[in-house]
Amino acid sequence: MARNPSKLVSLTEAAQSVANGASLTAGGFAHSHQPLAFTRELIRQGRSRLTLMSVAECWVAEFLSAAGMLEKVYFSNFMFEGYGRCQRFSKAVEAGTIAVEDHSHFGMVSRLMAAGLGLPFMPMKAMAGTDILAVSGFEPIEHKALRLESPFGNGVVTAVSPLKPDVAIIHAARADQLGNVQLFGTTSVIEEQARAAGLVIVTVEEIVDTDVIRRQPEMTLLPAFMVDMLVHVPYGAYPTGVYGYYDHDAAHLADYYAASRSDADTAAWIDRWVHGLPDHFDYLDAVSISRLLSLRVDPALGYLRGIRHG
Repeated sequence: MARNPSKLVSLTEAAQSVANGASLTAGGFAHSHQPLAFTRELIRQGRSRLTLMSVAECWVAEFLSAAGMLEKVYFSNFMFEGYGRCQRFSKAVEAGTIAVEDHSHFGMVSRLMAAGLGLPFMPMKAMAGTDILAVSGFEPIEHKALRLESPFGNGVVTAVSPLKPDVAIIHAARADQLGNVQLFGTTSVIEEQARAAGLVIVTVEEIVDTDVIRRQPEMTLLPAFMVDMLVHVPYGAYPTGVYGYYDHDAAHLADYYAASRSDADTAAWIDRWVHGLPDHFDYLDAVSISRLLSLRVDPALGYLRGIRHG
């Protein structure tokens, strides 16, 4: 019998592949493409002692912090554009319950790139002369970066060591069952994250035939050989958005942000919107189909027309 080449699994099965103590990196940037359906399932399953290797997936970091699941974070910047700082993440760092290692955006990308290319280090110019290099977090500074004289002249460069997450969690637009993944609009650093990780899990808005993928091969961000597990999860980035599908839900995000200002309100929000809903489709039902459809974008533009009022 021929082996089924499909990489499709359930959301529950995909989340079960993340062990306690694992290191993760998650796709997305600001209010876009963040794998939040997967994050909610991970919270339901009760993981602990996780390490996050992040560039700007602020909502993933915030929700994992709110659930008390993070132990360490390598990151460059977490903030909610239009709202403010990540309250639960920031409070946990201030309390000493999450240890952090700070980088510039390019510093984090370079460390992931070094791992993805199988290199012992990546040279760059960023972070030189800053406290990012002068002051270490939980990582000995000599394990993070060194200043080296360029062998080709032109002065000194910063060499950063590779970071290899156990798991990359990506949300994209569409894929075929083989795992050829396409994403429209801004792709952030998803390719570098996927190349660096030991296991790549991708959730997508829709599953399409391979012939559809082949009509736009230039949009294939991750070819099948880079993907280990694939999950069909409509609205998998909600309440953040996906270009070409739906906009972020500003009101729902603001509702969480208001709750995140206190421990009790945060716990109540997580109980209501995560633990109180058995799976992703129960979550979508609770949000309501009318609200979800109101966020659908103009297919010709890729975004909502006019000004939307939350």
